[in-house]
Amino acid sequence: MNLQPNETPTDTCLAECDLQNAPKILCIDDDPDIIRSFETVLSNFEIQLLTADCGALGIIDVFDEQPDVIITDVRMPNGDGPGLIKRIKSNTVTARIPVIVFTGRRDARLPDRMKRLGAAGFLHKPAHFEALLSEIGKFVPLTERNWADDDLTTACHCTHN
Repeated sequence: MNLQPNETPTDTCLAECDLQNAPKILCIDDDPDIIRSFETVLSNFEIQLLTADCGALGIIDVFDEQPDVIITDVRMPNGDGPGLIKRIKSNTVTARIPVIVFTGRRDARLPDRMKRLGAAGFLHKPAHFEALLSEIGKFVPLTERNWADDDLTTACHCTHN
């Protein structure tokens, strides 16, 4: 898919994208700076990055897109992280998807609580992205992109805001 200077990818770009068979990572966070950080760091890898800025849109993406990994904040508008994890883990279609909690909350009991709900990983913000990449890498391969061979107009990123 070739994008014009003012065009942005849409959800349909995944079907046309060179990364169609790459792992899907869904990042659900209401902080646009966190989303931009994920976009920047993960653009170096052969993955499909999907983003949602609230729990309600995130759960729609979980069922529509069937991501390979989900990274979610705890506190968000329209559906929080614990509720999202409960819905994901209670459905046989989505229960297998690993969920990594990525939060700024500093409650000492929170990591255990999230893991009891079904979270596969837990990181505090701000986190070194090496730690986040290591956590993601437990569930999907993170193959670095070879930018010399890429057509930069085919980068794939879909956002639901």
